[in-house]
Amino acid sequence: MIKKTSIFILVVAAGYLIWTAFALWTGIYSVYSIPPGKEHPNGTTLLVSREYGEPLFNSPDYKEPPREVSNQPGLGFAAPIKSKKPLVVRTILELPYIEWAYKKSLEPQAP
Repeated sequence: MIKKTSIFILVVAAGYLIWTAFALWTGIYSVYSIPPGKEHPNGTTLLVSREYGEPLFNSPDYKEPPREVSNQPGLGFAAPIKSKKPLVVRTILELPYIEWAYKKSLEPQAP
Protein backbone atom coordinates (compact mmCIF):
# COMPACT_ATOMS: atom_id res chain seq x y z
CA MET A 1 0.00 0.00 0.00
CA ILE A 2 2.79 2.43 0.88
CA LYS A 3 4.63 1.57 -2.32
CA LYS A 4 1.58 2.39 -4.46
CA THR A 5 1.03 5.66 -2.60
CA SER A 6 4.66 6.74 -3.01
CA ILE A 7 4.57 5.87 -6.73
CA PHE A 8 1.38 7.91 -7.13
CA ILE A 9 2.93 10.89 -5.32
CA LEU A 10 6.06 10.59 -7.48
CA VAL A 11 3.98 10.54 -10.71
CA VAL A 12 1.95 13.58 -9.59
CA ALA A 13 5.12 15.49 -8.64
CA ALA A 14 6.76 14.65 -11.98
CA GLY A 15 3.63 15.79 -13.83
CA TYR A 16 3.61 19.07 -11.89
CA LEU A 17 7.30 19.68 -12.68
CA ILE A 18 6.73 18.97 -16.37
CA TRP A 19 3.71 21.31 -16.43
CA THR A 20 5.66 24.08 -14.66
CA ALA A 21 8.59 23.79 -17.09
CA PHE A 22 6.15 23.88 -20.03
CA ALA A 23 4.29 26.89 -18.59
CA LEU A 24 7.54 28.84 -18.12
CA TRP A 25 8.76 27.91 -21.60
CA THR A 26 5.51 28.97 -23.31
CA GLY A 27 5.04 32.15 -21.26
CA ILE A 28 2.05 31.13 -19.14
CA TYR A 29 4.00 31.63 -15.90
CA SER A 30 6.61 34.16 -14.82
CA VAL A 31 9.21 34.16 -12.02
CA TYR A 32 8.89 37.19 -9.70
CA SER A 33 11.75 37.68 -7.20
CA ILE A 34 11.41 39.98 -4.20
CA PRO A 35 14.79 40.72 -2.56
CA PRO A 36 15.16 40.79 1.23
CA GLY A 37 13.65 43.93 2.75
CA LYS A 38 11.13 45.19 5.30
CA GLU A 39 8.11 43.23 4.01
CA HIS A 40 10.07 40.05 3.31
CA PRO A 41 13.13 39.87 5.61
CA ASN A 42 14.44 36.73 3.88
CA GLY A 43 13.15 37.62 0.41
CA THR A 44 10.88 35.42 -1.68
CA THR A 45 10.51 34.14 -5.21
CA LEU A 46 7.03 33.71 -6.65
CA LEU A 47 5.77 31.70 -9.57
CA VAL A 48 2.96 33.87 -10.98
CA SER A 49 0.65 33.80 -13.96
CA ARG A 50 2.18 36.06 -16.58
CA GLU A 51 0.48 39.26 -17.69
CA TYR A 52 0.73 40.74 -21.19
CA GLY A 53 4.10 42.49 -21.67
CA GLU A 54 5.61 41.05 -18.50
CA PRO A 55 9.09 39.50 -18.81
CA LEU A 56 9.87 35.92 -17.79
CA PHE A 57 12.02 37.10 -14.86
CA ASN A 58 10.55 40.04 -12.98
CA SER A 59 11.14 41.91 -9.72
CA PRO A 60 10.17 45.21 -8.09
CA ASP A 61 13.46 46.67 -9.38
CA TYR A 62 12.85 45.66 -13.02
CA LYS A 63 13.04 48.65 -15.38
CA GLU A 64 10.58 48.33 -18.26
CA PRO A 65 11.98 49.43 -21.64
CA PRO A 66 10.37 52.61 -23.01
CA ARG A 67 7.42 52.06 -25.33
CA GLU A 68 7.60 53.21 -28.92
CA VAL A 69 5.40 56.23 -29.59
CA SER A 70 3.84 56.37 -33.03
CA ASN A 71 3.75 59.77 -34.74
CA GLN A 72 1.16 58.68 -37.29
CA PRO A 73 -2.06 60.65 -37.29
CA GLY A 74 -5.39 58.86 -36.88
CA LEU A 75 -6.46 55.79 -35.00
CA GLY A 76 -4.14 52.90 -34.25
CA PHE A 77 -4.87 49.26 -33.67
CA ALA A 78 -2.59 48.68 -30.70
CA ALA A 79 -4.01 47.03 -27.60
CA PRO A 80 -4.81 49.46 -24.78
CA ILE A 81 -2.53 49.41 -21.77
CA LYS A 82 -4.27 47.47 -18.99
CA SER A 83 -3.45 47.61 -15.31
CA LYS A 84 -1.89 44.42 -14.00
CA LYS A 85 -3.55 42.23 -11.40
CA PRO A 86 -1.85 42.26 -7.98
CA LEU A 87 0.71 39.56 -7.21
CA VAL A 88 -1.47 38.11 -4.45
CA VAL A 89 -4.11 37.18 -7.02
CA ARG A 90 -1.64 35.83 -9.63
CA THR A 91 0.61 33.81 -7.28
CA ILE A 92 0.73 30.10 -8.00
CA LEU A 93 3.67 29.01 -5.85
CA GLU A 94 5.84 30.77 -3.26
CA LEU A 95 9.48 29.69 -3.05
CA PRO A 96 12.47 30.82 -0.96
CA TYR A 97 14.49 33.73 -2.32
CA ILE A 98 16.55 32.74 -5.37
CA GLU A 99 19.30 35.29 -5.94
CA TRP A 100 20.15 34.30 -9.55
CA ALA A 101 16.49 34.80 -10.55
CA TYR A 102 16.56 38.29 -9.03
CA LYS A 103 19.81 39.13 -10.86
CA LYS A 104 18.30 37.77 -14.09
CA SER A 105 15.34 40.18 -13.65
CA LEU A 106 17.72 43.15 -13.61
CA GLU A 107 19.16 42.25 -17.04
CA PRO A 108 17.48 43.69 -20.18
CA GLN A 109 14.83 41.24 -21.46
CA ALA A 110 12.29 40.97 -24.20
CA PRO A 111 8.70 40.93 -22.83
